[in-house]
Amino acid sequence: MIESIAFSAFLLGIISACSLPLGSLTSFYWKPTERTTSFLIAFGGGALLAALTLDLVASTVSHGHFYPLAVGCIIGGLLFIVLNEMVNDYGGFMRKASTHLYHLRKLEHKRFKQILSSVQRVDVFKELSAQDFKALASSISYRDIKKGMLIYQQGDPADNLYIIARGGGAVELCDSHNELPAKEYKENNVFGWLAFLTGSTNRYSARATKDTGLWILPRTTFMNLLRNSSTLRQAVHIWLRSAAVVDYLNHQGLSEKKTKDWTNHAVHHLLQQGDYEDALPVEHQAEQFMQVANRLGKTSLFAGLPVDELEVITSRLIYKQFARGEAFFYKGADADRVYIIDQGEALILDDSGETFSLGDRDAFGFMACLTGSRHGLSAVAEADTKVWVLRRNDYDDLLQQLPEFARRVKLFYQSEELKQYLINYQCLSVDKVLSWSQKAIVDIDAREPIAPARHLEFDIVQHKDAPLAIWLGMLLDGIPESLVIGAGLSQSNVSLSLIAGLFLANYPEALSSSLGMKEQGMKKKKILLMWLMLMLITGVFAALGSLFFMGASSATLAIIEGLAAGAMLTMIAQTMLPEAYIKGGDIVGFSTLLGFLTAIFFKTLE
Repeated sequence: MIESIAFSAFLLGIISACSLPLGSLTSFYWKPTERTTSFLIAFGGGALLAALTLDLVASTVSHGHFYPLAVGCIIGGLLFIVLNEMVNDYGGFMRKASTHLYHLRKLEHKRFKQILSSVQRVDVFKELSAQDFKALASSISYRDIKKGMLIYQQGDPADNLYIIARGGGAVELCDSHNELPAKEYKENNVFGWLAFLTGSTNRYSARATKDTGLWILPRTTFMNLLRNSSTLRQAVHIWLRSAAVVDYLNHQGLSEKKTKDWTNHAVHHLLQQGDYEDALPVEHQAEQFMQVANRLGKTSLFAGLPVDELEVITSRLIYKQFARGEAFFYKGADADRVYIIDQGEALILDDSGETFSLGDRDAFGFMACLTGSRHGLSAVAEADTKVWVLRRNDYDDLLQQLPEFARRVKLFYQSEELKQYLINYQCLSVDKVLSWSQKAIVDIDAREPIAPARHLEFDIVQHKDAPLAIWLGMLLDGIPESLVIGAGLSQSNVSLSLIAGLFLANYPEALSSSLGMKEQGMKKKKILLMWLMLMLITGVFAALGSLFFMGASSATLAIIEGLAAGAMLTMIAQTMLPEAYIKGGDIVGFSTLLGFLTAIFFKTLE
């Protein structure tokens, strides 16, 4: 008799959960629209709501066990929330769009607190009002820098302020000409401040000596806030009069008189207008570039551009001089800039020892930078060389501003030349190259920064524990239903409407989650195996539940049913319906109603 009940519970558990691998298999051959997916998820959520209401809550209350049921529901809901948070933190959030969105919002809140802790270490920001700080924090971005990566070069404009986040990172500031000793900054330190404040070029190059997280504040945001915040203006006023600023500008080549004149003018303009001019503006040699733009070598993207677009491009170019023997870049370094030679000569080297030279009007670092790859060769100045430099972040901005330039770049991204470069020099597969180039064109049309080709890795690779966490998250969604089946069968019979509700809820959940896991790079076999295991575990837990709760009192059973109902109701409200709304919007209400009525229909068949 007991074995028969356990076997029946096992079969019912399998039947209720067999829609999990069915949903998974469906995702391999059919990719429904988001609106269709939304309809199915909401329909399943409605069916499960009806089943829980009729078969757990209503029946238990009718037997006078409301309080045990309520206690169980509260405990079950809280338990689901805690366990759900745990698996999400280890990568389980990737199983659904709703959990992914919530996780991102949670990270955003955590990010804001970290920004507050870091930025308030800069004395000019200590007394900012909450409103001013929110305006500042909204523009601060985070970036992970690998050991050895260059953050900026000596002579670059100081268009960002950098704060080293917690986590043991370190950054070294060094003089490219070896005239000054290197300085190292560690977590919570700010660097680039004096160049940022005075609007002058960076005195040093900055390179990460450890894997480092950086908070990055754009100077445009700082200057905009300066116009609107009297507190910030007063703090900057004090800094502009400081000995540190005078000493910095003197070391940048500004005489005592010019430094004093600039300081007086900057302070006066700050107090009157809310901003001030840069002390040492970046050199562009714009007119000279305009004259030679049509005669440049590989940079055909510039030739014949409308004058107004070319003028915008020249405003982003940096005109720099490299001494003989000085390196432009080394093989394997991230390519973040294009070099165009005005006068001089660059020597290009590869690992085999072969070299070739480039001269006036030649460009190099072009393909690597525009694809966001790593340099496949090294380059050094063979003589004193003057170059124009276009940085990668400026390039992204230009694509958003200049329609003709963007049109040419889109054609370039579809060219055979680019395809062969990524295959032969960056060792990318044909499929990855095509995927990246198509995504790059979409990003240009959407006026979004282009994802570097070197980042052709799926998010799931960045979360080593994600596959296990995703599986645990799905298990967390499924355990309560198996307990309900087992507990119900140990006392009498399980309602057809409950089995139908579980079946209808499981199918769209597996379909939606499987689509998401495929997009994260998980293999089909692994996805299907996960759902098959969950189906079997549901059957096993249902069987164990029927044995464990055999002969339990009605009050004890009410608590157990409450635990399951609370967990499932919390799951529906926290993941299923938000998931449906994210994907389909206003279709959710009606499809939930249809699912609710469908489960009630099955109740009428009993």
